[in-house]
Amino acid sequence: MRYILLALIILMPVFVWAQQTLFSETFANGALENPWYPGFLLSGVGNTVEPAAFAGNPSGDGWVGKLSTDRPDSGGVAESFSSDGTLFDFYMEAKLFIPIGGNLIVAEYLGIEFRVDSTDLTSAYQLVTSFRATTKRIRFRKREGATPTVFRDWSAAEIPGGVPADSGWHKLAVRAVGNQFWLYYDDQELAGCPYSDTTSTPLFTQGFVGAYAFHLNMMGYSTVDLFMDDILVTETATSIKETKNLSSSFQLHQNYPNPFNPSTQISLELPASEFIQLEVYNLIGQKVRTLLNENRPAGIQQVTWDATDDAGRELPAGIYYYQLKSTNFQQTRKMLLVK
Repeated sequence: MRYILLALIILMPVFVWAQQTLFSETFANGALENPWYPGFLLSGVGNTVEPAAFAGNPSGDGWVGKLSTDRPDSGGVAESFSSDGTLFDFYMEAKLFIPIGGNLIVAEYLGIEFRVDSTDLTSAYQLVTSFRATTKRIRFRKREGATPTVFRDWSAAEIPGGVPADSGWHKLAVRAVGNQFWLYYDDQELAGCPYSDTTSTPLFTQGFVGAYAFHLNMMGYSTVDLFMDDILVTETATSIKETKNLSSSFQLHQNYPNPFNPSTQISLELPASEFIQLEVYNLIGQKVRTLLNENRPAGIQQVTWDATDDAGRELPAGIYYYQLKSTNFQQTRKMLLVK
């Protein structure tokens, strides 16, 4: 099987990303960059995202978005959505403040929504966390009205890095292509991806993006607040262009071994001393590791990559790209990490 995969990789063309930002919201300066709408109540006066001061937020500007379940008629549910409602295939990420502890709440979900159906505004796909409930997990589901269809639960043992020990910021992300979905937690792909929606009810092919919060009111808990920051939606990595070598004097060789585990060697040749960048990207075009960012002498250079990101975390199995860039040269090659 590995030899078949190796042959496919060698025959594939070389690519580089040309992704376009489709939607962004950073809540900078305490202002909304886009209109936000209530989803669950459908009354026009339901829960919606609003700016809130938050020290130590990811962007460092002191402002985040807040979604609260504080309306007494909300049933403990808060949904809010934005964008123009026409998003189809895309990659979405958002940073959420996830509280840890507080066992009095029996069930609590905080997360992102995507492809929020523009015809009823209550149906959407959701990637949510539940780290304060008695059962700690990440869940991917489709919510239609009040009835969710659960596609997959990841238990505490399956969560990359484990359930956090303390409250803090974490990133949730999804890549949606047709009826397939790749889900990510803290830039780590969750097990079993991609997941396909094969349910008999309609597939939500386009819609809004947003946030979701839910709790069961137990022993005096009346509200749950979801804090979020740095929401970004881009084109998926399907919109990639073939790379052209701008100089035949440079050489970026295929890594060896390939497929590899746990490490691989990348060789390159420089015609003269040059400032170069050698970077590794995941399948959706996110940079995960910078291997070189410096002047290097002329001749053959060899770099070993140990399948970790810039923070030293082990990356999941899958396809990765490594790209060499200089002033007059750019080339990208594909490699496969197996486990």
